[in-house]
Amino acid sequence: MARNKVNYALIEDASKRKVSYNKRLKGLLKKSDELKTLCDVEVATVIYGPYRNEPYTFPNNDVVRNTFIKFKELPTLERSKNMVTREEFTMQRIKKLEEQLQKVMKENRVNEMTNKMYEVFKRKNVSTDMNPSDLNDLRCVIKKNLKKVHELMIKEDDGEGSTSNAP
Repeated sequence: MARNKVNYALIEDASKRKVSYNKRLKGLLKKSDELKTLCDVEVATVIYGPYRNEPYTFPNNDVVRNTFIKFKELPTLERSKNMVTREEFTMQRIKKLEEQLQKVMKENRVNEMTNKMYEVFKRKNVSTDMNPSDLNDLRCVIKKNLKKVHELMIKEDDGEGSTSNAP
């Protein structure tokens, strides 16, 4: 069953907000326990919520306290090794998205030139005013596809000699 997209905004109705809080708290604690069990790591979860006077801790106060003490005792370099600021995180995300965009643009360009190649082979009206960059890209696509055809032909020739359909 597919879930509906959740609108991430404050839930105005207090009773619905409390129900959602309790469900999500339970889910978060379950995920913490799964992470601890499956990956054999120390997990300490502290949640300050409006529905309790003291913070909710998982698995228990002593384990959480000991985990935070261990963390605080780590050298500063070790402690901050994987920490990033929001700005650093945003910059990393932007870089990753830019790389994805470049990859998709390259794939689109190859598909565009492949379609142009098929038009040439079908003798359709191919514009003669293609710029040098387009012509070069088209040449590369044709060359790559010819190489694939030659490889398939070699593979077929090797396969024909070894199989026999003689009765």
